[in-house]
Amino acid sequence: MAGMIALWAPVSGRLIARSGSRTPLLLAGPAIAIGALLLIRLGPHTSVGYLILSYVIFGIGLGFVNAPISNTAVSGMPIAQAGVAAGVASTSRQVGATLGVAVIGSMVAGHELAGFTAASHGGWAVVCGCGLAVLLLGLASTSGWARATAQRTREKLIAEPEEGQVYDRDSAAVS
Repeated sequence: MAGMIALWAPVSGRLIARSGSRTPLLLAGPAIAIGALLLIRLGPHTSVGYLILSYVIFGIGLGFVNAPISNTAVSGMPIAQAGVAAGVASTSRQVGATLGVAVIGSMVAGHELAGFTAASHGGWAVVCGCGLAVLLLGLASTSGWARATAQRTREKLIAEPEEGQVYDRDSAAVS
């Protein structure tokens, strides 16, 4: 799975550079959901080929998801505040991963008498829901309405220069 992430993350970045965050998010969400959906059927006699297929699809989704999340977080911010937005996005990603491991781990531990593979089905269902959430939030956050809202917010965050100063909106510098 790590190989798929490493393979597809640069492709995601190139897609963002060419056409924005929408396409990678619309690829990531379904791939994560489908990979998790396949793993819901996991059982003690699941074939290695089935596991590889599931993990490849899941890895493709994870490879596509990180770059557009970071891009979407900073795209509406003035350059002077982009670092703050990136930091908030990175912190949120870490908190989400930590909570995800804790919640899904407790779900699996709560059903361990059913066996590990059966106990993991609820966790994979949650991950499938997260993939669908990526898809829906990707649609919402990259819509024309969202881009217009981001632009309005960016303009509000940029301080107006005092009389006699020149303001460069792209770099948020006052001279």
